Amino acid sequence: MGRKNIQNSASLELPVPVPSTDIFSHACTGEVLGLLVDNPFTGFGIRDLSRATDHPHRSISSAVDDLETVGFVDIEYTGRKKLVRINRSRLNKPDDPVIRIPQDEFHSPVRELLTGLTDKIAHIHGVVLFGSVARGNADRRSDIDCFVLVEGMQARAQQTADELTSDLNEENFHGDRYKFHVLVESVKSAHEYGDRLREIFATGITLYDSDILKQLKSEVLTDGQ
Repeated sequence: MGRKNIQNSASLELPVPVPSTDIFSHACTGEVLGLLVDNPFTGFGIRDLSRATDHPHRSISSAVDDLETVGFVDIEYTGRKKLVRINRSRLNKPDDPVIRIPQDEFHSPVRELLTGLTDKIAHIHGVVLFGSVARGNADRRSDIDCFVLVEGMQARAQQTADELTSDLNEENFHGDRYKFHVLVESVKSAHEYGDRLREIFATGITLYDSDILKQLKSEVLTDGQ
């Protein structure tokens, strides 16, 4: 089998000979795969994928058909609903999530941020990198944006995150400085921001995971299905 890189350092095994299909002829394919790779245990309907990636249903459906042809996704039917999951048997995903960030220059500052968050904030249930750094189209003016999910005491955790980012904003990483922004929500408050979180989860890279974060992402991205 050959391999196709989907995110930096994440790959899917491609059968050889390759089936006769151009799986990346659809503009939405990369975004669909990125979402499925970051949520390998979640089944998405066509409507869920369309809403998360902002591509029309027809394009999503065609892309999914091609991905199924090469074995990149598994399809499950629940009544008339088609649920799409990444084929985990084909997925090779690094244990270190930071190296999945497409632009290498952001690895060190993001790793420093992640270490600080997990060391200084108690009862963290998840950290998700989002925005241009997660998408791989950041420049030197781009913020490093992270969403942090905590059990409770959201205000105190946000204050701690703000103090951390204030220090990191002044730190040099290989001669460069970066601007950090962290959004902290509690398990309770996060449910009030479904639309806002949908965009974060749809294109983000999960840096710190938990069952509680998985459940929240599933509820936000698939309406709890």
